[in-house]
Parts: sequence; structure tokens; C-alpha cells
Amino acid sequence: MKQKLILNNSMPLEIRHIEILVSNLHRSVEFYTELFSLVGWEQVDATGFKYGDTKIYLKESVFTKRNSENEQRNMLGSRHMCFNASDLKMVEAVGKFLNKYGTKIIRGPLEVKDDWHPKGGYHTVDFYDPDVYILEVAYKETKQ
Repeated sequence: MKQKLILNNSMPLEIRHIEILVSNLHRSVEFYTELFSLVGWEQVDATGFKYGDTKIYLKESVFTKRNSENEQRNMLGSRHMCFNASDLKMVEAVGKFLNKYGTKIIRGPLEVKDDWHPKGGYHTVDFYDPDVYILEVAYKETKQ
């Protein structure tokens, strides 16, 4: 049985926040504001969003932007970030938003049947944000 590790009767150990460096803050805030509204995240300030106790902050950076999809796939560090969807309709709504926004979609929305999900029931859309960072929104059916 998995248990949350709690030290000294304090908060559970979970991700508090993530910072995403972006090349154009205005463009990224516009993109993530609409994306996050579709997957149940709320905007907490001009560049921050949260779900539960986890927050994501966008920070403009002077660092060099990734130049290609291939470069992103081969970078060290985090490969992509996946957001849980509450149902299949949420995955489909994100797909429609991405098409409207002109976002490059890697795959989906579709149901995945592979080695990790041999019986299917895993619905996903994988795509690039404006700075070619890979994101995913996915829903896993649960058998009742």
C-alpha cells in the first residue's frame, strides 16, 4: 500500500511548483491561459497557474530557444509534461484548441494501444508549446 511520506507532521511531499522558461512571455501566457482553462487549472497571477497545491510559472528567458523538434526530443532533462484529463471530452477539447491555435500536434487526439496500454483505454494528445516544449493531455479509462 502506497503512503504519502510526511515529515514532522508537515505537508505531504509533492511538487510545489515548476518554472517554464519561455522566449515570448505574452505569447506563452496567451497559449497556456487557454490550454490550462481546458484542463482545470486556474490562473493565480499574470504568469502563474495552479491545480491543487502545484503551481506552474512562466518566466521569459534570454536563453536560446530550441530550434527544432528533433533538438527537443534529444535534450537532457525533462522530455515532456503530461496533464491528466478528467474525461475523453477534455482531451478532444484540447485537440480542438490546438488546431484553432495552429499548434503542431505530435499525435492525437487518439486512443493508444501499445506495450504500456495493450487493452487501449488511454486517450492522448501530444503537442508542442510555442517554444517547442512537448506537452501531453491524457485520459486513462478506469474499469468500474
